[in-house]
Amino acid sequence: MNIYLRPVNEADLAILFEFEHDPIANKMADFPAREREAFYQHWQQKIFADEQAMAQGIWLDNVLVGNVLSWVNDELATEVESEVRLVGYWIGREYWGQGIATNAVKMFLQQYISSPVYAYIDEHNQGSLRVAQSNGFVDVTAQYVSLFSKDNLRIFKRGHI
Repeated sequence: MNIYLRPVNEADLAILFEFEHDPIANKMADFPAREREAFYQHWQQKIFADEQAMAQGIWLDNVLVGNVLSWVNDELATEVESEVRLVGYWIGREYWGQGIATNAVKMFLQQYISSPVYAYIDEHNQGSLRVAQSNGFVDVTAQYVSLFSKDNLRIFKRGHI
């Protein structure tokens, strides 16, 4: 199994859109699918246009199977951490349970992230919880209770390497 990362480009978005429109994946992640126009607008304005955002396609044997990305969230900033970076990923359901996400997130963190990084995860999403824990993330939700409107949303942190 040959897993590698490559920058997401405009041509990749059609496949990533289809992955995001999987109703089972949406329920698992507790994340609603965007309409096509909103999806493309999000990528153009929030990811490609943001100098602090990083987006890598997850490739398996020359097939795009998902993406892993990172962005800065100013809402989480504190006096101690003025820049709070988050990481997230989305992988096509047919690729779940094969260790692809765990390995892709590990590669992404090793190649692109040198500071502490956070991740939001629905507590019912056992797969993403395993990916996070396998990559050294720990649950720090109790430190950020005021930020959450959903009881099932957890925040995980991975410290300096």
